[in-house]
Amino acid sequence: MSDTTVRIVVTGTAWMGGGIGSIESALEQLFREAKQEISLTAYSLSTGADLLFDWMEAALARGVQISLIINHLNDHPFEVISKLRRFAATYTHLRLYDFLSEGEADLHAKVIVVDHNKALIGSSNLSRRGLLANHEMAVMIQGTAVVNVANAMDRLMQSRDVVRVLL
Repeated sequence: MSDTTVRIVVTGTAWMGGGIGSIESALEQLFREAKQEISLTAYSLSTGADLLFDWMEAALARGVQISLIINHLNDHPFEVISKLRRFAATYTHLRLYDFLSEGEADLHAKVIVVDHNKALIGSSNLSRRGLLANHEMAVMIQGTAVVNVANAMDRLMQSRDVVRVLL
């Protein structure tokens, strides 16, 4: 018997209801419950994801280490880059990484791992549309299977396509 649980979370009115939770609520829960570390990937991060920035800063203020890998960071809005750089300057335990593939590959995964025992894997970009308006789906995984997800994230961070952003 596995000690892993999986639940579906969504955005978009056609999927909401019937006991299915929202991606936004799942993200908030992950950031609020994190005790030691959060690792996440982002293809797109927008200023419209203001709650995400609030949750991130609250976790950082509690001493939670955050490792964030962003696809082509310099292609993001100036406001997003500035906010992340301010966080990195204020909280030395924020590790900001840029995914810069030598080819035309992008980091398109949307993954968050918390304390090596919870993960959210889905289709939603970290933007207002991705978290509220689009029809997106994700799976929340809790338990020992998350170790495999965390290990994959660790391998990604050590790949040649991922570069640490230093201030």
